[in-house]
Amino acid sequence: MRIYLDCIPCFVRQALEASKMATRNKNKQEKVLKKVLSEIGKTSLKNKIPSDIAHKVHRIIRKMTGNNDPYKKLKDQCNRKALRMYPDLKQKVAGSKDRLLTATKLAIAGNIIDFGPGSEFNLEKTIEEVLVQDFAINHFNRLREALQKSEKIVYLGDNAGEIVFDRILLEELKDKEITFVVKGGPIINDATVEDAKFAGIDKIAEIKTISNGEPGTGPKRNSKEFTNFLKSADVVISKGQGNYEALSEVNANIFFLLKVKCPTIAGDIGVKIGGIVVKQSC
Repeated sequence: MRIYLDCIPCFVRQALEASKMATRNKNKQEKVLKKVLSEIGKTSLKNKIPSDIAHKVHRIIRKMTGNNDPYKKLKDQCNRKALRMYPDLKQKVAGSKDRLLTATKLAIAGNIIDFGPGSEFNLEKTIEEVLVQDFAINHFNRLREALQKSEKIVYLGDNAGEIVFDRILLEELKDKEITFVVKGGPIINDATVEDAKFAGIDKIAEIKTISNGEPGTGPKRNSKEFTNFLKSADVVISKGQGNYEALSEVNANIFFLLKVKCPTIAGDIGVKIGGIVVKQSC
């Protein structure tokens, strides 16, 4: 997905929120915000995707505040809360008429745990709503069929806390070779290897990392190396808005699972805010 002008105010809001989490020093917060505004103003948006700018913004925040993981406390809170909910989530799947459908919807409900578009959400309410909600884009039967035929699955995780909901879905994909992809370093509340292990993902899948915008944290999400890796899988399950932004035009067998929280993505994908989506890329 190409970057839109409407993305720019969101990057500025993220910079302000993250700088406040990174430091209490208001002078540093002001300097961060001014530096972000300056860098965005100098950056051409041509041929850019949103993560290109997001990586630059959060690199500035980390460098200028000296805080490598401003969202660490929030991520830990979300991980712990989601794990407390895990037994109940498993019961919802066990008691359902269609285990895979319920597990898929729960994975999508977990996508509400996202501090990129904003920090206001009600997790419990979202779960109940999503379980009875119709898909705004419904390629679920295609996903079911693809999973039945697949041996090698790549699952692109999104956020801390949310990955416990991903675990619910992963546990329904028995006897598959699964690679679970997270960020190689902190950015916003995106899940890292540490989060994935805390959620128990390492017990059911191999963990691989992609870049958070810093060297040495993994291949870039839209790099040839990574897209070739995606193409080598029978099925790719891509969680969340950020992965959709980066990979919506990649020619691989990708199924995007997300809850739409951003008006720009809503317009790009053609659904209303609040819609839940299972969308095959090709």
